[in-house]
Amino acid sequence: MLPSLRGSLVNANGFPTAPASPIVEKRTDYMDVLYSVEDIVSDWEGYSRHLRVKNPDFHPRVLFVSHDMSEIENITLMALGGVVRSLNGTPQYLLVNPNNVSKIDEFLERGHPEWIGFNLYTGLTDHVFEWIRSYKLKSAEAILKRPFSNFEEADQALKNLVREAGGPVMSGGRVLYAPVITGGHYNNHDYKTSYERGADYAVRGKGINLLKDILMRQYAPGIYHDPITFPNIPEFDRAGFYADMAAFSDKTKKYPLSPVKSVLTALGCSYRCTYCYISSLIDNLKESYEGTGVKPPSIIQDRPVELILKEGLAIKELDKLYGIRTTAVFDQADISLNNLEWWEKLNPLWTSQVGIPFYIQARPAMLAGENGIKRIALIAKDRLVAGISMAIESGDPAVRRLLLKRLEGNEMITDALRNVKSFHIPIRTQAITGLPVIRPLRPTTADIGLVDKDKEYYYDDPLQETLKCLDLVCSSNAFSKEDYYWNSLYSPFPGTPLGDYSFQAGFHDGQTDNKEKAYMFTTECGLSCFPPAVTRKQVAFHRTANFFAHLQNGKDMMTLFIYSHDVFDLKIFADFIEQKHDLFKIPPRASKFGFVPHVSEEMLRDFFAHAYPQTEDAAFKEINIKLLPYYSALLDGLVLAAKIAVRYFKEKEKGTAFTLDLLTRVERNHYYDNSYNMAYLPAAYTAFLSGFTHETRQAA
Repeated sequence: MLPSLRGSLVNANGFPTAPASPIVEKRTDYMDVLYSVEDIVSDWEGYSRHLRVKNPDFHPRVLFVSHDMSEIENITLMALGGVVRSLNGTPQYLLVNPNNVSKIDEFLERGHPEWIGFNLYTGLTDHVFEWIRSYKLKSAEAILKRPFSNFEEADQALKNLVREAGGPVMSGGRVLYAPVITGGHYNNHDYKTSYERGADYAVRGKGINLLKDILMRQYAPGIYHDPITFPNIPEFDRAGFYADMAAFSDKTKKYPLSPVKSVLTALGCSYRCTYCYISSLIDNLKESYEGTGVKPPSIIQDRPVELILKEGLAIKELDKLYGIRTTAVFDQADISLNNLEWWEKLNPLWTSQVGIPFYIQARPAMLAGENGIKRIALIAKDRLVAGISMAIESGDPAVRRLLLKRLEGNEMITDALRNVKSFHIPIRTQAITGLPVIRPLRPTTADIGLVDKDKEYYYDDPLQETLKCLDLVCSSNAFSKEDYYWNSLYSPFPGTPLGDYSFQAGFHDGQTDNKEKAYMFTTECGLSCFPPAVTRKQVAFHRTANFFAHLQNGKDMMTLFIYSHDVFDLKIFADFIEQKHDLFKIPPRASKFGFVPHVSEEMLRDFFAHAYPQTEDAAFKEINIKLLPYYSALLDGLVLAAKIAVRYFKEKEKGTAFTLDLLTRVERNHYYDNSYNMAYLPAAYTAFLSGFTHETRQAA
């Protein structure tokens, strides 16, 4: 029986005692797997005990692989590892990059996993698919004792062997071929591409139930989709993930040693944002239930409060093991604060037993109006939440509604901003720079686009759309020094509505390989349809928008900056700041955050004289002097100047220049430090800075 609108998604029996028997329906290019509540595991500890009795020889060995390029720990791998642990198996973890992907081969020789699971991210996959290609060709030739003329033939031969074996291809107790699974607790890559390029099992949507049953050999190779948001993710295998990361490399040690950890308080998203893989959850669920006569359950489900508390306590215990102190817990739920009663229950337990503040993601609709004030008041109590990230994406309501399927009005967004700031909580607004808002270059069949009732909203100059979001934030009169204007350059994700539209419209070539910078939201625009001069201006906007967001007339000043130049570098930015500073309208709002409440020009000049006494650094010192209004407008400008000095001398030691891009990176991390309660005085300048600070914290 399918779960219904008002039904519980918790298995009252705890777990199935027989193999799950979901409804499996063939769709166009995947299999829909509709689990009943009785098919899923809610009591993972009980299920583990059950398997030890009923299937004592079942101990799956799974190698989970993802990338090492994120600063945030991989909760997907920890969640899926929790599934393997609950099956009395052994999960192991690797985070690789294009330079060390061969480490997977070394692990196969040493660890002999029965399965290999890849958590893929668009734009960070070319090296993974190259490895899968090599792995499958070698495996097929070794097992079948013949050469293969192409990869497709070898891929199909191995999928056939996996189908015949019902799982890993074995010889005695030796693994000849470990099947490849791609996906996650959500899939972050186009599932069709994953399957075509080598996955034996591609999981679309949520992977907890499907991974369990794939490992229990209930499915043949193919693409599988679980559309129901069961809140049954087991406790994360945080200890196992940290141990493997600490042992693997100096780079991956950063995850157990990071003062920012992650949890997942809820699953699912009720929004249809066209740029996101999760955007189709509602449509997927509706399609899966069509014709059943049953109304599907809510797309958003909270994980049990007791489990979140348990994971918080595990973070504290692991802090002791690794000798660090976690200062903030990032809630990676797509929508936090959906269920106010849930947070009311969590608040006293978490604050008294864990005591680490959350950093959450919330939508404007949840923060606006009287209900928004109630939500913010609750999370502000006992400092349960230290900061909020709120996505705006575009300042043009027509673009949000027609192109992005975001229905919040500008008034709701500004009201949400003001509500948050009335409680003095730092906020990070999120925007997308370089959206495909120009007229399509060729006809499309997509049901999105900037046409509504025969009225067109396309832009002849796409920069004007970009400027509107900046203007919305500046004109709110709520943005304070401690707040951050985060923006990413748009890159189209194939398999998402906006990504497919961008390809059909001729805005890009559909390729994502070797585009790491574009898909890590850093320095490249993902679309190829803009003239080079427009792209340069978009990148310049991306790098400097946070500064301009802190001016009341930020849109006007940004307009002047990007339209009066064609090439942008650090010197040009500094020259503009110096020459136009009399036009800047800096809000007189004070900030309670930071080490130095009021940074004066004299303080900054004294610091520059202290930090750059050598003649060889005079040019960079002069740039810093030109940037005086920049430092004065931003949070803890004196400390930011010291962090920039530290990075400048690091680059100098390497023989590389300090660029505008590096200024952006240091500035962004400076704001992150404050958001996640990691603010510090750089050790090299602690003695100088301590005379100005109103408090003392450990230098880093």
